[in-house]
Amino acid sequence: MIFARGAQLTIEGTEDARASLVEAEAQVPGSKDGCKAQLRALIQRLADVGKIFSPDQMRPEGDGIFALQARCGLRAYGWFHRQRRGVFVISHFIMKKTQKLDRRDLDRARQNRNQYEGTRQ
Repeated sequence: MIFARGAQLTIEGTEDARASLVEAEAQVPGSKDGCKAQLRALIQRLADVGKIFSPDQMRPEGDGIFALQARCGLRAYGWFHRQRRGVFVISHFIMKKTQKLDRRDLDRARQNRNQYEGTRQ
């Protein structure tokens, strides 16, 4: 699944990304459309520019995994593909209420990366 194409990157998603996006968006409080639009704009900016400079919007979580973060708490975890230059892969989406990384999210992203890169070379 392709989420965005830009001048610098193509943003793809795992099977888990599609299912978790619907789940995470359903948990957004208040103005759901604004929050979803903010994360979509962040994903498109990453595709266009190739990186996001604000640590409040994109932060490294360890082991090559990054979190794209909308202000409302909607997050996308992903990585830059190891063999395919110019590809960022979104592992999964969550609705997060705290800043601290849940170890399960990092493990889930690692597992999705191993599965995705093992099957799509």
